[in-house]
Amino acid sequence: MSWEKDELVPLRALANPLRIRIVSLLTGASMSATEVARELDIAHASASYHLRQLAEAGFLEQVDEHPPPGGRGRPRRRYRYDLSSGMRLDRSGRRLLHDAMFTDLARRLEQARDQRMSMDAEVWLDRSVWEEVVGLIGQAVAMVHDKARPPRSADSVKVSMTALLLEMGDDR
Repeated sequence: MSWEKDELVPLRALANPLRIRIVSLLTGASMSATEVARELDIAHASASYHLRQLAEAGFLEQVDEHPPPGGRGRPRRRYRYDLSSGMRLDRSGRRLLHDAMFTDLARRLEQARDQRMSMDAEVWLDRSVWEEVVGLIGQAVAMVHDKARPPRSADSVKVSMTALLLEMGDDR
């Protein structure tokens, strides 16, 4: 199934910590199932299955096919993250996605060597200040996605960035 750019993509397709890792990995480079399996240390069949599920849900796009070495066999399918998919999420399964994100965040915190920045706040801001903050974080997220490199590229460092901006209800 192929999704049109204006259709919603099912949020529940990301409600799996492994799929979140795959999407994160494919932000920096297009990869085949073999490459994803090697990088994440999972079975090729598992990588292939999850890539197909993410592609069918509209999170990944197939970018090119390279003939295998020696020119024999089927071409390798390569996938990359479709950043526009984040703008087309449906509302179903939001709690499942958050649970998967929290699980993967725990994994990342366990693997972290250095913490460059941490911040938590539940405050009241002027609407204009809040909109400015949202815009700045949006720019940072776009920069991380635009500048992401393939795994283990020369002069690169493996990083993790999680951004969750919540506009709270008035609990008075």
